[in-house]
Amino acid sequence: MPVVMIYFGTLMATRIGIVRLSSLGDIVLTGPAVRGLRRACPDATLVFLTTIPYRDVANLLPEVDEVIAVERRGDGFYKACREIAAQHWDLAADLQGSRRSRTLTQAMHTSSVLRYTPPRLRRSIFLLTRVQIGRFEPVPLRYLRTLSPWGVKDEGDGLELRQPEAPAASLRTDYPWLRTEPMILVPGSKHATKQWPGSYWAELAARAAAERPVAVVGLPGEMPPALKAEAERHDSVHDLTGRLSIPDLIALLSRAGAVVSGDTGPMHLAVAVGAPLVAIFGPTVEQFGFFPFRAHSVQVLQQDLWCRPCTPHGSARCPLGHHRCMRDTTVEDVMRALQRVMKNADAEDQDAGRE
Repeated sequence: MPVVMIYFGTLMATRIGIVRLSSLGDIVLTGPAVRGLRRACPDATLVFLTTIPYRDVANLLPEVDEVIAVERRGDGFYKACREIAAQHWDLAADLQGSRRSRTLTQAMHTSSVLRYTPPRLRRSIFLLTRVQIGRFEPVPLRYLRTLSPWGVKDEGDGLELRQPEAPAASLRTDYPWLRTEPMILVPGSKHATKQWPGSYWAELAARAAAERPVAVVGLPGEMPPALKAEAERHDSVHDLTGRLSIPDLIALLSRAGAVVSGDTGPMHLAVAVGAPLVAIFGPTVEQFGFFPFRAHSVQVLQQDLWCRPCTPHGSARCPLGHHRCMRDTTVEDVMRALQRVMKNADAEDQDAGRE
């Protein structure tokens, strides 16, 4: 069995597996914990294990030395487990807390495993009664606390990603309007109740396009029909849904004048690259841990409604049928928030220039 030693508060290990299988935003949120682990174990090889769709973003996490991407399920997953079992591991950190992530860390055959446990019971009590038991921390701090037995500490890190240079050069060639700091819109979400109405996105795009190019990003099928019609009417509104790799998306967000997004993975990418951000939250709330983490130029818009939150991650339809948590946030609200975050970003840039 591997031997793990601690000298003067510094972890001495050679190969550490960090497991987070999904999803896009959750993997970005592991960044502060990964950097804290690097400080605790400066000479180790940090290996990030995830599923194939998220390999690219894991490769851009600072301090990650190697990425192993596995099939999510089926024979491919169990083949990956056998391959992992044949490798040497000193430590394993399970930041997923699921049955599959447990199977992966068990395959590492190390006696030193730390596992993240989501606060499911306390969250359920809060959802049902609005009674908050204890303090709900942001998810990155929960990951850090999971690794604290190895001497990993919170040293104030925010989210961060390495910049993919080659995609940035390609994007500038394909989309010359990128030189003008476009507005980036992220209308999609896995859950319908976390989506701002399509007609609102269309109005926002039309108003923003009067001042700068607008790019709509997301997965295939995430372009609302009303917004698609607006893009067909305006040369300055560009539909990039389904056209960008994750490195392309990160490069695009890093050049944004501002980003408007719901509670979804690209929102956390925008935070990690320091883009000015307006985040629209509906059925989910800060206690669940996914608010923009230690962001500088950010405005979170949400409604103070008795029915919020209704679900921990969003759902297919509003339980009450009105969807006011998103509909009550108006285009005018978003425009005012955009003015504030862009003004703050300009002030920060001027301060940085003086330094």
